[in-house]
Amino acid sequence: MITKINKVLSVGLMCCGIAAALTACTDTWDDHYESLGSGNMHEGTLWQAIKSNPNLSNFAKVIEECDYAKNLNGSQVFTVFAPTNDNFSSEEAAALISEYKAQDAAKVTEEDNTVIKEFIQNHMALYNYSVSPASRDSIVLMNGKYAVLGGNNIDGVEMLTKNQLYGNGVLFTLKNKVEFLPNVFEYMRKDPDLDSLRSFFYNSHYYYKVFVPERSVAGSIVDGKTQYLDSVFTQRNELFSQINAQLNTEDSTYIFLAPTNATWKQLIEEYEPYFNYPPSYKDRDSMAYTQPRLAIINGTAFSRTFNTDATLPDSAMSESCIRNYTMRLASWGGLPFEYYEYRRPLDSPFGVLNQSADDIVPCSNGQVHKATQWNIDKLMSFHQWRIIQAEGRNSIKETSKVVDKGDSVSTIDINQRIVNSDMRNFYGRIWDNAFVEFTPAFSNVNHSVTFTLRNVLSNIGYDIYLVTVPALANDSNATAEQRVPTILRCTLKAPGRDAEVLGDTYTTKADSIDYLLLAEDYKFDYCTYGVDDEDLQVTLKVETRVSNAQQRNKQYTRTMRIDCILLVPHETLYVPEEVPYIWVMPHGVPSDNHPVGAWIIQR
Repeated sequence: MITKINKVLSVGLMCCGIAAALTACTDTWDDHYESLGSGNMHEGTLWQAIKSNPNLSNFAKVIEECDYAKNLNGSQVFTVFAPTNDNFSSEEAAALISEYKAQDAAKVTEEDNTVIKEFIQNHMALYNYSVSPASRDSIVLMNGKYAVLGGNNIDGVEMLTKNQLYGNGVLFTLKNKVEFLPNVFEYMRKDPDLDSLRSFFYNSHYYYKVFVPERSVAGSIVDGKTQYLDSVFTQRNELFSQINAQLNTEDSTYIFLAPTNATWKQLIEEYEPYFNYPPSYKDRDSMAYTQPRLAIINGTAFSRTFNTDATLPDSAMSESCIRNYTMRLASWGGLPFEYYEYRRPLDSPFGVLNQSADDIVPCSNGQVHKATQWNIDKLMSFHQWRIIQAEGRNSIKETSKVVDKGDSVSTIDINQRIVNSDMRNFYGRIWDNAFVEFTPAFSNVNHSVTFTLRNVLSNIGYDIYLVTVPALANDSNATAEQRVPTILRCTLKAPGRDAEVLGDTYTTKADSIDYLLLAEDYKFDYCTYGVDDEDLQVTLKVETRVSNAQQRNKQYTRTMRIDCILLVPHETLYVPEEVPYIWVMPHGVPSDNHPVGAWIIQR
């Protein structure tokens, strides 16, 4: 069962919207009539002209058998570029007719029928066009493809006759067929090496028709509902929104990294364990199917607007990355947080776009790179750091409580603290320059706060850190009593497991930021990525373990100052040697230059 994607996704295709794409054409029939000249005016319709021309008999047979003659025999205006029998044989025509009928029997719609789209509509355009010896125009064919119309050719195919004007359009005859060049999305369906990718993108759950009432012809109203005389639909593919790229759009240009069937199978086998959802989760089956596949395709589309020949040797920014450097720096900091941007993508052997010339396929809107080897590191795509800010929205699940005067009240007060730029030893080294101070409301008991750790993956290692800060971080006048450390115990609760104390107790540092390593290479049994059920989330309970005597003696405090919880992928990130540094999380001395709090290791 396939029922769910986390985001609300919607991207329209052009398959049924050809007329809307052509609204920029403002030439009227009279304008064209004058430009063509009355001497070229012929009796009858385009269909009558094609049907009566013996050298167009093979083309005419395809038009007739594919039920398209009615279009060319009506009042709508077309320009037709008809290949003659010289290089379009009866055998080719018969093969096309057979394929059309097979798809028609399989209930394939006209707009999706490849014979209509790739042959018939590839030789027609709405409205009428004429040429002169100096002509060179770009026109939109009926299938949405752009074609160059020259003085004596279309897309390089020689015209035998031209500018023949009929009652509903203009007829050109051609020496050969106009080649159909698929776009990236169409190419998926054509290459048997990409069957696995095609089955995902063309799955009817994600790729379906949507009624467009504003472009449909309304009729009468019956029982309060509008009846439509002519209903217009468009195709929508939700996955285009997921990867932020409309792979079917003819006026955009992409490089698309497409895993071959063998590569897809290998990735699915590797990724599926990372998305093992709790058995009680209502959408378990659909999420377990969808998420590993989304993990593959995210970060595989590269707009050529932002990835030029000049910039590609250095890096490739996929449509899934945060493209604006300032925003990315504010959100993450830098390496290893440059998710979905890949360094030196053309380099051998590890560049993500390092494919042989035979595996690079030209398309009408870019290129498909067929990947027989997958060079996208999951640490640069979906296996990301999980940063749970203490002050973040919905981070705190609950705090410890006591019954006071009949009411259940929290034993601690929650106060967000801001680290100002004048705090030079701490500003820029605390995540988002903010932390939460949990101050005892009752001094005679220990306290706890429980955090929700969302969007963890299963069966893949995390190093879990608790980041604490001192009183001096936002108060340079903190007293000696306020600056004493605290003692903490941390308990993890994950779906499928009993509550688990991580390590023993941890004593924070009195006057410096502390990264407390709670667990190393910890693997969760179940994934919570995209789970909306609060009862199935991972939680971490942080509690003070300070005795009354320790507090009275002012050795330790029951005040907790927590910056964040980090779930850091345990695996090592591959970084090309040309990159002079990497930012990682070893035990060591933090760098004053780091913008978010991890450490820099120089090569």
